[in-house]
Amino acid sequence: MKCLYLVVLLAACTRPSEDRAYEELGVGFAEIADAKVTVAGGLAAVRELADHRLVVWSNSPVLDIELVVGSGAGGDWTITAMNSLADARLVADGVVIARTGPDTGPTVGRFVVPLAPGTHALRVAPPDADTPGPFRVAAMADIQTALPSVDEVFDEIGGIADARFVVAMGDITQRAEEWEYEMFDRQLAYLPIPFYTTLGNHELWAPPSRFFDRYGRASFQFTYRGVSFTFADSGDAAIDPLVDEQLRGWLADARDRPNVFLTHMPPLDPNGLRYGSFRSTRDGQRLLAELVEGKVDLALYGHIHTYEAYENAGIPSHISGGGGAEPMKLDGIDRHFLMVELDATSSVGGGMRGVELHRVD
Repeated sequence: MKCLYLVVLLAACTRPSEDRAYEELGVGFAEIADAKVTVAGGLAAVRELADHRLVVWSNSPVLDIELVVGSGAGGDWTITAMNSLADARLVADGVVIARTGPDTGPTVGRFVVPLAPGTHALRVAPPDADTPGPFRVAAMADIQTALPSVDEVFDEIGGIADARFVVAMGDITQRAEEWEYEMFDRQLAYLPIPFYTTLGNHELWAPPSRFFDRYGRASFQFTYRGVSFTFADSGDAAIDPLVDEQLRGWLADARDRPNVFLTHMPPLDPNGLRYGSFRSTRDGQRLLAELVEGKVDLALYGHIHTYEAYENAGIPSHISGGGGAEPMKLDGIDRHFLMVELDATSSVGGGMRGVELHRVD
């Protein structure tokens, strides 16, 4: 009996992310007596579904939503897409719906649309979402204890006129406390563009539902202007088998498009000195093999509080942990973020036109 208990305990210890991987599959679904909503790909957290009202937090510049309206719920619905692009519009059953006020900033899209009982296809996206072409995004990670001053980083990003959105590699909090998430929401008011993120190990100090309920899934993929962004949860210094199964599908789907891969932990420590990699070298090597097979064009990591540009298995890779957490001593790298230039129409670098380091301090 003791041996059986030990086997069960060891199995639980070797796969601590299993419950989390299953839990996030429920993101993007909600149902009440007279309405049901499904967000394709789980690309938004449903923050509110009530009488004639839907509020979602977007984790993608493009949302496809199915809203089923019951027989007693027809009429004008207010659809609010938080964390959306300033030029995003709602297309409801093929009809373009303009934004309406009042709102609370450029990343809050509010739309009023008449919906009869039945099933409706809603799409929240900017007009250029499906048109390949050049654009730039910011990338960052590891805010943690610097939450009270991250508005300074957001101000710097907001000052870059053509920055389309931010992609982040996790550790937005120090201990995943409710007050930290509330402060993070307030700080995002200083950022005029959306912030799409996976989680890091610091988000695992509390139930991951706190993250999922606010910001959506930690493992997901979206495509914007012909470039795919694939995020994977490595908060436990590994990729859960369930996530890995989805990841292989996402990589296969994006194999013929430029693809940016983002996760918190680097699969392998680039210099072997920072203890900043997967807990299993074999697991890290397996992930890299999958990224190579999927023809990933760029990999972005966090966790190590510095900046390093290198290649992993031939994939251009960047560690950027400069969101404000205590920097690595002697590196001389303080707060920073990256600007990534992308263009799916370019034959240079698989659509990756360049990565620039922007120092805040």
